[in-house]
Amino acid sequence: MNKKVLSILVLAAIGGFMAGTVPAYAEEQLDEVIVYGDKYKNGIDQDSAQVKPLAAGLVGTKQSVGTLGTKDTLDVPFEQMTFSKKAMEMFSQPERSAMDVLSLSPSVRVTHGSMDTSLYIRGFSAGSGSWALNGIPDMSHQMTMPTNYMDKIEVLAGPNIGVNGVGIFMAGSVGGTVSATTKKAQDKPIYNASLSWSSDSYFTQSVDVGKRFGKDNAWGVRINALNSTGDLSVDGTRDYKRDIAINIDHRAKRSTTNIFFSYDYDNQYGRSNTISLGKLSGLPKVPKNTRNLSPHWSNDKYENTTFIFNHEQKLSDHLSWFGNFGWRWEDYSSWLQQWSSCTLQDFDGNYTGTYTQMPVFHHYTYANTGFKGDFKIGNWKNEWLAMFDWTRFFRARDNHVTSSNKYSISGNIYSGTFSPRPNVVWDPITDHYKSIMRGWTLVDTISSPDERLHFTYGFHGHKVETQNYVNDTSIKSDAVAPILGLTYKLTPHIAFYASHTENFVEGSTVANNYTNRGQILDPSKTKQNEFGFKFKNDKTLSTLSFFEIKKANGMAVPNGDGTERYTLDGEQKNKGIEYSLSGDLNDKLSYVWGISYLNSKQVKTYKGRNDGREVDAMPKWTSDLALIYNPTDTFHVIGRLSYTGSSYIRNTASYAHSIKIGGQTLMDLGLSWDTHFGKQPVTLSAWCYNLFNKDYWYAAGGNNIGLGAPRTYAISAQFKF
Repeated sequence: MNKKVLSILVLAAIGGFMAGTVPAYAEEQLDEVIVYGDKYKNGIDQDSAQVKPLAAGLVGTKQSVGTLGTKDTLDVPFEQMTFSKKAMEMFSQPERSAMDVLSLSPSVRVTHGSMDTSLYIRGFSAGSGSWALNGIPDMSHQMTMPTNYMDKIEVLAGPNIGVNGVGIFMAGSVGGTVSATTKKAQDKPIYNASLSWSSDSYFTQSVDVGKRFGKDNAWGVRINALNSTGDLSVDGTRDYKRDIAINIDHRAKRSTTNIFFSYDYDNQYGRSNTISLGKLSGLPKVPKNTRNLSPHWSNDKYENTTFIFNHEQKLSDHLSWFGNFGWRWEDYSSWLQQWSSCTLQDFDGNYTGTYTQMPVFHHYTYANTGFKGDFKIGNWKNEWLAMFDWTRFFRARDNHVTSSNKYSISGNIYSGTFSPRPNVVWDPITDHYKSIMRGWTLVDTISSPDERLHFTYGFHGHKVETQNYVNDTSIKSDAVAPILGLTYKLTPHIAFYASHTENFVEGSTVANNYTNRGQILDPSKTKQNEFGFKFKNDKTLSTLSFFEIKKANGMAVPNGDGTERYTLDGEQKNKGIEYSLSGDLNDKLSYVWGISYLNSKQVKTYKGRNDGREVDAMPKWTSDLALIYNPTDTFHVIGRLSYTGSSYIRNTASYAHSIKIGGQTLMDLGLSWDTHFGKQPVTLSAWCYNLFNKDYWYAAGGNNIGLGAPRTYAISAQFKF
């Protein structure tokens, strides 16, 4: 890491920590007391009423921990961060969804391409299958997940399938999961609308309305809708997006019910901005960051329909029944993308590649039911849960690409693509893949009489049946794994925690950019050990974590012609240290800071050929710092500094030598002003991302590199009627 940058981050962290912690030791404070009545009447969300946010309202101190329920952060035996809707509104860039909100967690690393969705948790890929919506796994799609209907978003690090339920792809969430909660109607009616523009000419309009009705405001309806269209900051990239989300909830004395429905449409052109180095011995000169490495006619057209039902019924003061259901249809009606990577031919920037139209259709169904309750053994409290869940995933796609549906292209990374849009041939869509998983979870948390000690233990088990229709093969596998977690409060504000969790990962399907696309890899087990310390008072929240995760190692292997196949070899071992710090220095300055060190190595590989090598595209150091300065109650200045360390690509014995890609430091700057147009309240915001317009390559894994996003401007106006 650049010494000057590191010094700035360390000084900011020390200053924030000292300012937040000195009052805690100067005068002993009582535990946090939550008051519901008045806040509820003033229009706080039912969920948010249980959250006392820090860092100008960006970071929550109450966390939803899946089957373990809602807990104070000091009682959670994992690294977890909760970000409010205010954080999403503040940091969500156009076309990057919640990526740059989530990267405020030290567990998360994101790539900074213009339209990519590459997200990693503790060094492992965390795509759409690593997301849960309203507690239901696999309800997030693979494009830029909308944030306009989200109330909060949480990152729970580690292989925590036993905590979050058993979803087909959630089972593969080795590094951690992302959990989002949708907006609900408040007691005070909501009528909001916003308009925004971002460079090059991307316009967005959205509305957010909500109202409660019935006796005691038992029923609530919240509707969010969005429409976006225009050209983006990278040459030749365009996007047409719209969504609508409806949330209906009912709260009674002994039950809660929530129904959520959403539809979103996204049609993107010129999206991909990665390229293969081919046989080049090094990196070519970085082109201007507005250059598009894809043809402007490359196309991703996407529709997603989601339905989620949640219900909890209190049977007695110490026993509840719950049931949850999720259904999602994912329709990539157009996926005109790379059949194999565009490959550089020389250091002058010339490249060739092959594109094809490969539409794909996904169908997800999930259901769970169970009981939870509490009882006492002496003065020791037990909170238990027993749950069964079932999930089904089905995919249909173009399984036999014909030669007439392969379009050769050529171009230059400095001057653009030479090839015109082809006359697309549509191959038949046939069944590709089906997977059914059945699971169960038993977990209990024992708490000492003084609430200082919490010990969580349990097991989760699941069986999975996978069928590949293309080669008529099927795989059946099952596993049982433990859940162990402990927290102990050394003082009312400092807690020690430790945990051991295990995952069973079903055999994943090889992606389309490899020559063995569609192959199902062998299933495997992952294990994580973690311990750390947490500090919280009324101004500061910080966590120091130490972890180790072991997983079967997947790697790209060259075929000798510039293409690659994907296979398993040995084990990937990720060891790391993470530190997060959030809080308020005073009424005028708030901060969110995270820093991570990751040592990601390959071990137990075939004949030791790759033992000790660093895993591709895994930087050792990453850090994000956000500062919010409030010179007045209505004017806010937001600064953001993001650092990603250097990393390797093609770091395996299959290549003659590895290539190291340097790190980068990016800065964003924003302004926000709460004012009035006449009597109409309005919030005006302006942002500049990649303030210094840095051109850079980033490691995309295997033999691939990506081009970083250019400087982007954005302005918005939010009206509250």
